[in-house]
Amino acid sequence: MPLPEPTSSGEWSPAVPGIDRLRLRWVVLVQLVVTVLMVGMIWTVHVVHYSLFPLVGAQSWDAYEHAHVDQIGKVLFAPWLLEGICVLVLLLAHPMRLRVLALISAFLMLFIIIDTAGFAAPAHGVLLDHWDQHTYDRLMVADLIRALLWTAKGAVAVWMMVEVIRDRPASADTQG
Repeated sequence: MPLPEPTSSGEWSPAVPGIDRLRLRWVVLVQLVVTVLMVGMIWTVHVVHYSLFPLVGAQSWDAYEHAHVDQIGKVLFAPWLLEGICVLVLLLAHPMRLRVLALISAFLMLFIIIDTAGFAAPAHGVLLDHWDQHTYDRLMVADLIRALLWTAKGAVAVWMMVEVIRDRPASADTQG
């Protein structure tokens, strides 16, 4: 398998059909926007939604938790997917430092997925059946870790945008 090589502009690997037509700064910008959106949503869920769970009450708990799991999943799915696609595209980026930052972001995503699948989702599975304080406490710890990981991803996304802005040639201001 041949190693990817930069295009004449030095930005993208032509080994992936069509990727050379993308503009690196736009992919980085979209990734930054959806990552920051996810950072805000995850902190909102942690600080507002999850912290209010104990106040729901036994009579309303089952309906509330089922609705929460269903609705929050719908809200988070699209930006999470778009952010992941952007990171995958950025793993092919040139220059190398953007690939390194994308790799760091990908590893952070891996840890977020492990946290979600290994701790948060199982906790919600228990809470869907009944309120359990111990499970709730574990969920709060897992979600705090997830919020911190998303915050780190946000910092990496900002760093990527800074790299793109810093390296943008003056002639690029007049081009698409």
